[in-house]
Amino acid sequence: MIRSAHLGVVAITVGVAQSAGDFGRLSDLFATYERDLPAELRHGTVPEVAALAAEYGGENAAFVAMLGPEPVGCVGIKTLDADRAVILRLFVKPQSRGLGAARGLMIAAIEFARSHGRKRIVLDTHKEQLPAAYRLYRSLGFTECTPYGSVSYACPTFMELRLEQ
Repeated sequence: MIRSAHLGVVAITVGVAQSAGDFGRLSDLFATYERDLPAELRHGTVPEVAALAAEYGGENAAFVAMLGPEPVGCVGIKTLDADRAVILRLFVKPQSRGLGAARGLMIAAIEFARSHGRKRIVLDTHKEQLPAAYRLYRSLGFTECTPYGSVSYACPTFMELRLEQ
């Protein structure tokens, strides 16, 4: 439970996207995320709902954070190979930041990767333009690493979390 002066006791819940409604909410969140990013960090178009459902099934997953009935955040995790998964599009709506949604989304994605036998999770961010995300990743044990692939923006910060015991 998270306490807020304006909302009383509120609970952020995080669930894996499974239904058409979940993927519709995910699509809306991805679109909001794209608009919220600085222009030079944007990914481009957001896939249609059916494409998202196909993209984030099986060895991949997407998670949606809810504040009561309101979707407030999302994250995707995709398998790169037998040992690695990549975190994609972590986003929390500005008005819902500070309630623990981003941390809850990341923990769900990390647990998903661990349960699917991944040994390492990688991601890219821009530590100067997205300092709060960078601090969150560091607090969860991510460290800077060599590039795992290419990205479409300048000056990325590549990070990894090793899951091996």
